[in-house]
Amino acid sequence: MLPVPTSNKQNKIVQSKWLYLAIVILLSATTIAAWYYRQYKKQPALQQFRDKQQGYTTYTGTPGERKQFSLADGTVVILNGNSRLMVPDDFASKHSVLLDGEAYFDAPAALTVKTNILVMTTQPSAAFKIRCFEQQQGATGYLVRGKVQVTKSYHSTTDNQPEILGDGNMILANKEIDLMEKETYVPLEMQEWLAEKITFEKEPFMNVMHKLEDWYGTEIYVDGNGGELPPITASFDHATLSEVMDKIKKQADFKYKIKPEQVEIKF
Repeated sequence: MLPVPTSNKQNKIVQSKWLYLAIVILLSATTIAAWYYRQYKKQPALQQFRDKQQGYTTYTGTPGERKQFSLADGTVVILNGNSRLMVPDDFASKHSVLLDGEAYFDAPAALTVKTNILVMTTQPSAAFKIRCFEQQQGATGYLVRGKVQVTKSYHSTTDNQPEILGDGNMILANKEIDLMEKETYVPLEMQEWLAEKITFEKEPFMNVMHKLEDWYGTEIYVDGNGGELPPITASFDHATLSEVMDKIKKQADFKYKIKPEQVEIKF
């Protein structure tokens, strides 16, 4: 028996059904992902490190800005945007806090800062900056003054030995590959960060965006070819990210929107 030929109309119906099914699956996956994201945002940061017997005061950084305040023991904190610092009710006796994001600490006495990758403890007083977002695999820590001990906040099957940071030292860590290494860094970069003074001299546009990501602790998404733009020349002193963007867009015509999780730039 010869096969019955299939008409183009029937083929189009079948293709349309498969296309419809693919769209439904994609929309369902997107909806599920969005639901899980919302559920995560509802969860307290660093929940696995919290003491259930303790209450916590949470300080939250504003996207594109820095917030400075002092803890009860006189520790000065500079909290970067999109960051959260959790201070337990027993801080006066334990001198330990939880951090999800990036912050600078100038501690006059003992202080322990715990993140999902690193734990930094002053010996006995120190100034340092640590960056570790809960949803990222990497972390960095920079010593500014004094000494700090750095350990992993999780159990490692390869290396659980602590590192001691001294002058000019920093720590690099990656949980995905179970890496923690002590390195050196250029102190001038930290001095500029603390002074909140940043200068660009004929800097490529994308380099500027990468620097601003580090500077303000946020992700910048560029929709368009930023590599074709003219270099940027500008200086800023204690400027918010919105103030920086307003000035830069006069040299590179674009629109931007600062959202809680990222900055979007469109040409």
